[in-house]
Amino acid sequence: MDRFRFSLPTTVIAERGAVRNHAADWNLGRKALIVTGVQSAKASGALDDVIAALESQQTPYVIDDGIRANPDDAQVYDGAEIARREGCDFVVAVGGGSPMDAGKAIAWVAGAGIEREAFFGRLPGPSDRVLPIVAVPLTCGTGSEVTPYAIITNHKIQSKTNISASALFPRVALLDAAYLENLPQAVLCDTALDALSHAIESVYSLRSTKASCMLAFEAMSVIVPELLRMTHGMFVNRAALHYASMVAGMAIAQTGTALVHAMGYPLTYHKGMPHGRANGLLLPGYLTFMTEHCPELTKRVLAAMGMESPDALQALVDALIDGLGLSRASLTEDELRAFSLTPLRLEMMRRYRAMPTPAEVIDIYRNGL
Repeated sequence: MDRFRFSLPTTVIAERGAVRNHAADWNLGRKALIVTGVQSAKASGALDDVIAALESQQTPYVIDDGIRANPDDAQVYDGAEIARREGCDFVVAVGGGSPMDAGKAIAWVAGAGIEREAFFGRLPGPSDRVLPIVAVPLTCGTGSEVTPYAIITNHKIQSKTNISASALFPRVALLDAAYLENLPQAVLCDTALDALSHAIESVYSLRSTKASCMLAFEAMSVIVPELLRMTHGMFVNRAALHYASMVAGMAIAQTGTALVHAMGYPLTYHKGMPHGRANGLLLPGYLTFMTEHCPELTKRVLAAMGMESPDALQALVDALIDGLGLSRASLTEDELRAFSLTPLRLEMMRRYRAMPTPAEVIDIYRNGL
């Protein structure tokens, strides 16, 4: 057997009514800080379920609903101050990737008392106290409910910083696909493309193993047929996408992400493009690049997606973006040159099977945009 390490300390409960049905299983302290955004948790009914479950356990709570897309350290420290002031000893993060990532960072800052000037300069250490985290995902893309990552916008570098530590794994993840029923098609598409990018990037990581690849290929085999149905206006199984997002998250929890995410961050920071859409637009060009460097592995990736070539993925992404009327982005030559260098500076590129040149990065940008 090949040597490998696999860690997933998160208990996953997936069923309709999971939040209310298992209130005792995720009541992790004396007072909860609910971390969420302004709209989705309320609109989906998830916030009502979380509150009802806490009240059934006679557990007091405070709500921080100030999390916006692509949260920064200011939002993290606002939440941590609420947690400290109110005496909260566990965090319930309800939403897409932004509330879940912010919730993880808040749990660390509030528990360990991290000074703001040190926030981006270190990672959670073994001696740091991190408040227990419960995650309730409301999209089908991030997989943050089963990863040790908190991705926080870093204005100093005009990109995002990955804060990673095993202590940031949620203790419990509660998956209820009913929360996705009213998710707009654009968000459904963007987040599913994000999950697909997780699965594909995970396979090409130097940290990938047979176990992580098994998860990644499973996610691809579920996501692509649902995206194809979306292009034809057919019924999309949102529960299947919710599941696949979690599975892809399990894969990147072992391997991390790399080039596509690194290239997508500037598009989100500077162009305001949704994270998953940025990744999805870059995926076909990325897969073409990897075909040249890892042809046999790419054949397995394509087989898992039921495709013959990267051109088929290009056709799928184009059909989704154009069919749903979603926006792309245009880059100037100066922006292309600047953005082409950003991915190559990031630490996560060191765990990658093939390193592109700046010119190759520009080609991938041009192909997608």
